[in-house]
Amino acid sequence: MMDRELALLAAVGQLETHIQSVTQLAAHLARVPLWQPAGPLAKQAAEARRMMEGLRSRMDRRLVVTLVGPCGAGKSTLLNALAGVDDLSPAGHTRPTTRGLVVFSNDAEAAAQLLGPDAAGQATVRSSPAADLLRHMILVDTPDTDSTASDLHRPLILRAVEQSDILLCVFDAQNPKRRDHADFMAPLVQRFHGASLVAVLNQVDRLGEKELTTEIAPEFNTYLRQAWDTPPQRLLLVSARRHLQRPQWEPQAGPRHDLDQFDELRRLLFDTFGQPGFGPDRRLANARRIGDFMAEQVRQAAALDRPALSQALAQWQTAEQEALGRAVEALRADDQRMVVGVHARLYQLLAQRWTGPVGWMIAIWSRLILFGTGLAALVRWGNPLTQLWGLVSAWRRHKEIGAALETLGDQNRADSALTTFQQTWRTHWPDIAERLVAGRFDPQVRRPAADETPAVTGALRHLWAQTLETEIERSAKTLSGFALQLLFNLPSVVLLVYVGWLTAASFLSRAYLSGDFFLHALLTIAIVLLLSFFALQILVRLTLRGDRIQGRALRKVQSATSDTARVAGSDICEQVAQVLALD
Repeated sequence: MMDRELALLAAVGQLETHIQSVTQLAAHLARVPLWQPAGPLAKQAAEARRMMEGLRSRMDRRLVVTLVGPCGAGKSTLLNALAGVDDLSPAGHTRPTTRGLVVFSNDAEAAAQLLGPDAAGQATVRSSPAADLLRHMILVDTPDTDSTASDLHRPLILRAVEQSDILLCVFDAQNPKRRDHADFMAPLVQRFHGASLVAVLNQVDRLGEKELTTEIAPEFNTYLRQAWDTPPQRLLLVSARRHLQRPQWEPQAGPRHDLDQFDELRRLLFDTFGQPGFGPDRRLANARRIGDFMAEQVRQAAALDRPALSQALAQWQTAEQEALGRAVEALRADDQRMVVGVHARLYQLLAQRWTGPVGWMIAIWSRLILFGTGLAALVRWGNPLTQLWGLVSAWRRHKEIGAALETLGDQNRADSALTTFQQTWRTHWPDIAERLVAGRFDPQVRRPAADETPAVTGALRHLWAQTLETEIERSAKTLSGFALQLLFNLPSVVLLVYVGWLTAASFLSRAYLSGDFFLHALLTIAIVLLLSFFALQILVRLTLRGDRIQGRALRKVQSATSDTARVAGSDICEQVAQVLALD
């Protein structure tokens, strides 16, 4: 018992995996509301989940084997033969012979287990000595699929099939290719694994053996494989009437041969299907089949639209790259002012990072860049007019540099680029939208293209300013490395240390140095410091040469807007990618 319970627990776990797969598929479909097949497929997925949950709810119950077939196929006769009782299920020439479900079981509660508490009047439980072999299984006979009372009987058949684990599809060997029966059964068998379907050609005793084996059975097998997505893995040729206690053959109309696979069918039912662990295995296989069928339905729908959507996506990428390329080029406007702004901003960042004597020079230079030489006139003694002119000059210089710095994050520049983007994008959108509609996207996608571009506004407006600032900071960090600071500061620091050591040593020995010494020392330190700063300026110029910083920023903006998340119609584009991922 413990082994059976553990096997049941394992089956429930595997079934849960299949349920989660269908749930994830439904969630994926919910993310593509503009794709028109998504709605019906999502409903199918919900139904598939409901069917799987039904399998889970009866995982520990008896295996249900249901006989389904058209009028005259001999379902009731077959059930009677299996039960060893001629009148277990009503059989005869009156149609319909079976007006409700006939449940063959050794358990009186089988009908309630099959259909629930509201099954009263719809199912009759019958038993016989053979029912003792059905400790783990019940057999169900259903009304004819083409019954004259089909409006009443078909819901009952569908309900029985929904609660079934294995279908015995019974056909009349004299006319097996009944189109109405095949069409009725086609959607029902899709929920079953092929090993859970058994096709039975009944009444084979009325036909010639050679005709059965060489023509009828092979052709019918091929027919089922073409008519049903899930063909049965077994096709048995049976004469059920032969195994009744009173077959009542008509005179001169007995069996024409001994070909009969009834015993094989009986062993299949009672020995194989009747095993205690067979029920969970079949239900798990059927759940896998339901999941595979659902996934295949979605895949086929997506594959149908793949050509149109792939073309739309390719056009999308081309149009977006062209629009963004032109927008980025528009950012180059007024390059000269930008060059001044980049130069001033770079020295501001260097002044924050450098230390030592050269760092002092950089700090002074960054202020001179910002205010010009007029700042020096303010602290110079002399003509007040000169000081006033210096104030005006410093104010004008500060205003010019301030304007140049503002160009680095100028939103008007970005807005101009966005206008260029929108104009280019709108010229391409109608063709893209038509491809999307051809891929069964909602026709409303023809409208929102122009409305989607405000998303570009925030993206491109901040992307350019942030990228340019990042590149300037990157250059400042490179130019402020420890090795460079040590290299350029070392000459001045060595001289300062040397002069300081001489001064201290002379002071301690009371051999005081002359004023010329300090004058020459100061001049030497200043010259070395200026040469070091001059060398650093050359290095900075090389860094700024050819608009290298702006160029790197532009390339990164282009890369970020073309190779990463799309900024125009991103929601629609994401849905296209989601649909293509379904295939």
